[in-house]
Amino acid sequence: MDSRFMNANAIYESVMERNQELFLYDLKCVRLLRESDITFAGLIDQMGNLVAGGFKHGILPREDEAERRKMYSDVVLRVSLRKDFDYSMGPVMYSASRREEAVMISFPLGRRVLLVIAEPGIDIDKTAQKIIKITHTYC
Repeated sequence: MDSRFMNANAIYESVMERNQELFLYDLKCVRLLRESDITFAGLIDQMGNLVAGGFKHGILPREDEAERRKMYSDVVLRVSLRKDFDYSMGPVMYSASRREEAVMISFPLGRRVLLVIAEPGIDIDKTAQKIIKITHTYC
């Protein structure tokens, strides 16, 4: 068999696997957005690109596209920096910040990050456990 064909086939299979994985994360994000307090659920790649999920239908983002991209890049950077202490404290399960207008929770997923934005009055630990359960059992 021609090596070019084999290489093209391998690339095709890799792309299909990646697309299937992103499709599954899209489904998980849709499931998360069914929760009343969650306004955003998205998977962000290592370059700060939103690759799955997004805002709940009817929710208008407070930031423009450039600001959201900056926020995604910042989240990825922070998650990356937290890995420096994995050897002594174990890996980060999730990280949260409570702001006046929203709560942001990030979940490291290999080279990607699941970012969830929720209403400010949520119980962070309870919500994080619910998100972990949904992302690990749904699909």
